[in-house]
Amino acid sequence: MGKNRLPGGPSIFLLLLFLLPGDTSPTTEPQYMVLVPFLIHTNIPEKACIQLTHLNESVTLSATLEYAGENRSLIADVVSEKDVFKCVPFTLPKSNSSSSAFLTVLVKGPTLEFRSRKSVLVKNSKSLVFVQTDKPIYKPGQTVLFRVVYLDENFHPLNRLVSMLVIKSSVRGKG
Repeated sequence: MGKNRLPGGPSIFLLLLFLLPGDTSPTTEPQYMVLVPFLIHTNIPEKACIQLTHLNESVTLSATLEYAGENRSLIADVVSEKDVFKCVPFTLPKSNSSSSAFLTVLVKGPTLEFRSRKSVLVKNSKSLVFVQTDKPIYKPGQTVLFRVVYLDENFHPLNRLVSMLVIKSSVRGKG
Protein backbone atom coordinates (compact mmCIF):
# COMPACT_ATOMS: atom_id res chain seq x y z
CA MET A 1 0.00 0.00 0.00
CA GLY A 2 1.42 3.41 -0.94
CA LYS A 3 2.44 5.83 1.80
CA ASN A 4 0.20 8.61 0.47
CA ARG A 5 -2.88 6.43 0.00
CA LEU A 6 -5.58 6.11 2.59
CA PRO A 7 -6.27 2.44 3.50
CA GLY A 8 -9.43 0.68 2.40
CA GLY A 9 -9.74 1.57 -1.27
CA PRO A 10 -11.57 4.40 -3.00
CA SER A 11 -15.09 3.00 -2.61
CA ILE A 12 -15.34 3.61 1.14
CA PHE A 13 -14.21 7.21 1.39
CA LEU A 14 -16.39 10.19 2.09
CA LEU A 15 -15.18 13.53 0.87
CA LEU A 16 -16.47 16.35 3.04
CA LEU A 17 -16.30 19.77 1.42
CA PHE A 18 -17.04 22.83 3.51
CA LEU A 19 -17.33 26.51 2.74
CA LEU A 20 -16.79 26.13 -0.99
CA PRO A 21 -18.29 28.75 -3.29
CA GLY A 22 -21.51 27.96 -5.15
CA ASP A 23 -19.98 28.71 -8.55
CA THR A 24 -16.86 27.24 -10.09
CA SER A 25 -14.95 30.50 -10.60
CA PRO A 26 -11.52 30.78 -8.98
CA THR A 27 -11.63 32.20 -5.48
CA THR A 28 -9.16 33.55 -2.98
CA GLU A 29 -11.54 33.14 -0.05
CA PRO A 30 -10.25 30.84 2.73
CA GLN A 31 -11.52 27.28 2.36
CA TYR A 32 -11.02 23.91 3.95
CA MET A 33 -11.63 20.29 3.07
CA VAL A 34 -11.63 17.19 5.27
CA LEU A 35 -11.14 13.66 3.96
CA VAL A 36 -11.99 10.76 6.28
CA PRO A 37 -13.00 7.15 5.70
CA PHE A 38 -16.77 6.73 5.46
CA LEU A 39 -16.42 3.48 7.44
CA ILE A 40 -13.82 3.32 10.20
CA HIS A 41 -12.75 -0.14 11.40
CA THR A 42 -11.65 -0.52 15.01
CA ASN A 43 -8.10 -1.65 15.84
CA ILE A 44 -6.93 -0.75 12.31
CA PRO A 45 -4.85 2.37 11.59
CA GLU A 46 -6.88 4.99 9.71
CA LYS A 47 -6.11 8.53 8.49
CA ALA A 48 -7.96 11.83 8.49
CA CYS A 49 -6.65 14.47 6.07
CA ILE A 50 -7.30 18.20 6.26
CA GLN A 51 -6.55 20.79 3.60
CA LEU A 52 -6.64 24.55 4.21
CA THR A 53 -6.31 26.96 1.28
CA HIS A 54 -6.09 30.71 0.78
CA LEU A 55 -5.54 31.50 4.45
CA ASN A 56 -4.78 35.17 5.10
CA GLU A 57 -4.01 34.85 8.82
CA SER A 58 -2.63 32.37 11.35
CA VAL A 59 -5.31 29.98 12.57
CA THR A 60 -5.71 27.27 15.16
CA LEU A 61 -6.66 23.94 13.60
CA SER A 62 -8.28 21.28 15.73
CA ALA A 63 -10.00 18.01 14.89
CA THR A 64 -11.74 15.91 17.53
CA LEU A 65 -13.33 12.49 17.18
CA GLU A 66 -16.16 11.70 19.59
CA TYR A 67 -16.43 7.93 20.01
CA ALA A 68 -17.68 5.60 22.76
CA GLY A 69 -18.26 8.47 25.16
CA GLU A 70 -14.75 9.90 24.75
CA ASN A 71 -13.31 12.85 22.85
CA ARG A 72 -10.06 12.03 21.04
CA SER A 73 -8.00 14.94 19.82
CA LEU A 74 -6.62 14.07 16.37
CA ILE A 75 -4.85 17.37 15.83
CA ALA A 76 -4.41 20.67 17.63
CA ASP A 77 -2.03 22.89 15.72
CA VAL A 78 -1.34 26.53 14.84
CA VAL A 79 -1.14 27.04 11.07
CA SER A 80 0.66 30.06 9.62
CA GLU A 81 1.05 28.94 6.00
CA LYS A 82 -1.34 30.17 3.31
CA ASP A 83 -2.00 26.61 2.09
CA VAL A 84 -1.56 23.42 4.11
CA PHE A 85 -2.38 19.72 3.76
CA LYS A 86 -2.03 17.40 6.78
CA CYS A 87 -2.89 13.75 7.32
CA VAL A 88 -3.30 12.47 10.86
CA PRO A 89 -3.17 8.74 11.70
CA PHE A 90 -5.50 7.36 14.36
CA THR A 91 -6.83 4.03 15.64
CA LEU A 92 -10.12 3.49 17.46
CA PRO A 93 -10.40 0.76 20.10
CA LYS A 94 -12.93 -2.04 19.81
CA SER A 95 -16.31 -1.29 21.35
CA ASN A 96 -19.20 -3.46 22.51
CA SER A 97 -21.23 -2.64 19.43
CA SER A 98 -20.80 -1.06 16.02
CA SER A 99 -21.90 2.54 16.11
CA SER A 100 -21.05 5.95 14.80
CA ALA A 101 -18.57 8.61 15.73
CA PHE A 102 -18.60 12.36 15.23
CA LEU A 103 -15.72 14.27 13.71
CA THR A 104 -15.57 17.95 14.68
CA VAL A 105 -13.20 20.24 12.82
CA LEU A 106 -12.55 23.79 14.01
CA VAL A 107 -10.40 26.34 12.19
CA LYS A 108 -10.24 29.61 14.11
CA GLY A 109 -8.33 32.84 13.65
CA PRO A 110 -8.77 36.50 14.62
CA THR A 111 -11.30 37.13 11.80
CA LEU A 112 -11.97 33.62 10.48
CA GLU A 113 -13.85 30.63 11.83
CA PHE A 114 -14.83 27.33 10.17
CA ARG A 115 -16.65 24.73 12.24
CA SER A 116 -18.23 21.46 11.18
CA ARG A 117 -19.43 18.29 12.89
CA LYS A 118 -20.10 15.19 10.78
CA SER A 119 -20.99 11.58 11.56
CA VAL A 120 -18.94 8.57 10.41
CA LEU A 121 -19.71 4.87 10.84
CA VAL A 122 -17.56 2.71 13.11
CA LYS A 123 -17.46 -1.07 12.79
CA ASN A 124 -15.52 -3.57 14.87
CA SER A 125 -12.92 -5.21 12.70
CA LYS A 126 -12.98 -8.95 12.25
CA SER A 127 -9.92 -11.01 11.55
CA LEU A 128 -9.40 -14.57 10.48
CA VAL A 129 -6.52 -16.83 11.45
CA PHE A 130 -5.09 -18.99 8.68
CA VAL A 131 -2.77 -21.83 9.68
CA GLN A 132 -0.85 -23.52 6.89
CA THR A 133 1.31 -26.63 7.20
CA ASP A 134 3.76 -28.14 4.74
CA LYS A 135 1.91 -31.49 4.64
CA PRO A 136 -1.68 -32.63 5.23
CA ILE A 137 -0.68 -35.68 7.35
CA TYR A 138 2.38 -36.37 9.53
CA LYS A 139 3.90 -39.57 10.88
CA PRO A 140 5.02 -39.81 14.51
CA GLY A 141 8.37 -38.10 15.02
CA GLN A 142 8.18 -35.90 11.91
CA THR A 143 8.82 -32.18 12.23
CA VAL A 144 5.80 -30.02 11.56
CA LEU A 145 6.47 -26.86 9.53
CA PHE A 146 3.73 -24.26 9.64
CA ARG A 147 2.91 -20.58 9.36
CA VAL A 148 0.12 -18.52 10.89
CA VAL A 149 -1.33 -15.49 9.10
CA TYR A 150 -3.99 -13.06 10.32
CA LEU A 151 -6.35 -11.92 7.55
CA ASP A 152 -8.83 -9.04 7.53
CA GLU A 153 -12.41 -9.22 6.22
CA ASN A 154 -11.09 -8.80 2.65
CA PHE A 155 -8.53 -11.60 3.11
CA HIS A 156 -5.60 -9.17 3.14
CA PRO A 157 -2.78 -10.09 5.56
CA LEU A 158 -2.59 -8.08 8.78
CA ASN A 159 0.68 -7.20 10.44
CA ARG A 160 0.08 -8.99 13.74
CA LEU A 161 2.26 -11.27 15.80
CA VAL A 162 1.01 -14.51 17.31
CA SER A 163 1.74 -14.18 21.02
CA MET A 164 1.29 -17.85 21.88
CA LEU A 165 0.66 -20.97 19.85
CA VAL A 166 -0.36 -24.29 21.36
CA ILE A 167 -0.14 -27.46 19.29
CA LYS A 168 -1.96 -30.55 20.42
CA SER A 169 -1.40 -33.86 18.73
CA SER A 170 -4.04 -36.44 18.33
CA VAL A 171 -3.02 -39.99 17.73
CA ARG A 172 -5.64 -42.19 16.21
CA GLY A 173 -5.66 -45.65 17.64
CA LYS A 174 -6.26 -48.79 15.68
CA GLY A 175 -9.87 -49.68 15.75
